[in-house]
Amino acid sequence: MLNVYICEDHERQREQIERLVTHSIIKHKLDMEVACSTGDYRELMARSEKDGSPSLFLLDIDLKADINGIQLGGMLRDQNPDCLIVFITTHSELSYLTFQYKVEAFDFMIKDDPGQFALRLEDCLCKAYGRHLKRGGDPRRMTIETEESIINVKFEDALFFETSASPHKIKLHERNRQVEFYGTLKELEKQLDDRFYRCHKAYIVNMDHIREIDKRKKVILMVNGETCYVSFRYYGGLVDAMKGRRKDRP
Repeated sequence: MLNVYICEDHERQREQIERLVTHSIIKHKLDMEVACSTGDYRELMARSEKDGSPSLFLLDIDLKADINGIQLGGMLRDQNPDCLIVFITTHSELSYLTFQYKVEAFDFMIKDDPGQFALRLEDCLCKAYGRHLKRGGDPRRMTIETEESIINVKFEDALFFETSASPHKIKLHERNRQVEFYGTLKELEKQLDDRFYRCHKAYIVNMDHIREIDKRKKVILMVNGETCYVSFRYYGGLVDAMKGRRKDRP
């Protein structure tokens, strides 16, 4: 998922940008969400620093603060070298400052014409999401369809899957979110690779994200603090698979 952060000191303009972003996400079924929308750059810095997820920043240049948006962009670039930064302004002549501060802007948008701005922002979000999908890391992924959107999920981001309380649904657990979609664990197993293990009739776990296993209680503790279960029937196989995976990894 790609998180979107908005920093705009003008409240009405900030709300409008947030509405446009949300509309584009829904329209194009992008696996994105607005993680923070604020007029306080300090709040945005603090929230994004704790997040650590792939991020797109939409920054107004004139923040009416002790720093401007381009300086903020430079600070964000130092904090998160791989983030995407877009500047929004009424002052096109300030674009040269992005080079001065070595921010490497993904886009630079003028907000004078509301209609053109909306189209430019929509296009920017789609291209940013495309860039996000093409970036490095583990390329293996699966596509799941929820009632609201179509989501590309990298295998490395999936902690575990479990059968949902809702009939005919599966719940995906990632570090910071859960997603429900229609399907069965039996069919899901066919799509996954050898990092995943069917540890229970109701669970498939990503062995790379197991922190520890309580042998007595047969409880698996994941890296994000969540828990799932391993049945007695599958316990021995899971332990052997984990040992074999550690041996095969560099």
